[in-house]
Amino acid sequence: MPIIKATDVSCQRGHFLLFEPVSFALAHGQSLLISGPNGIGKTTLLESLVGLRAIQQGTIEYKGVNLTSNKDKWFDQSFFIGHKTGNKKELNCLENLRLFLQIQGIEVSEQQAEDALEQVGLAGYEYQFSGSLSAGQKKRLALARLNLIEYPVWILDEPFVNLDVAGCDWLMAVLLKHLDNKGILIITAHDNKIIRDTVTTELVLEMLK
Repeated sequence: MPIIKATDVSCQRGHFLLFEPVSFALAHGQSLLISGPNGIGKTTLLESLVGLRAIQQGTIEYKGVNLTSNKDKWFDQSFFIGHKTGNKKELNCLENLRLFLQIQGIEVSEQQAEDALEQVGLAGYEYQFSGSLSAGQKKRLALARLNLIEYPVWILDEPFVNLDVAGCDWLMAVLLKHLDNKGILIITAHDNKIIRDTVTTELVLEMLK
């Protein structure tokens, strides 16, 4: 039985719809890769799925509840990491991680945060300001949140970008574990062949005809 169901959904930029309406359904343990050419609206669609943008047509349902009119139902079920990591450059890694989770209503101890940073290869960087990190380290800091959450639905926009081979291997293992635990994954990953071979379904956005 589908947990998430999208029916004839399309998004708008300015006064124009971005892509042909799309539909999909996902059950526990299933994953969806959203792909398509640059500028087609992949990020816009993800942001619409989590309620950051309004969809222009169609419906999105979670466990039978229409999310277009009940967005609050969605916020404690889905976890989103977008292109912009959300890290605060004036805070160190520990502060960033704990603050972001507090905003989500999740309290973690300093030790839990340290362990999460170690898992993503940031041991020794706990007190370094995030503004001084490399692009790959900033992405690792954002992805460290995945070690500390239990949300059933993960929505990730190009999470493999800027990661080295070790980082990609770690992230892939985390995503597979999430799916093994009956989680749901919606992801964009422009050129990652491994995730393309792993997901349950690939949805290719197409320009309006």
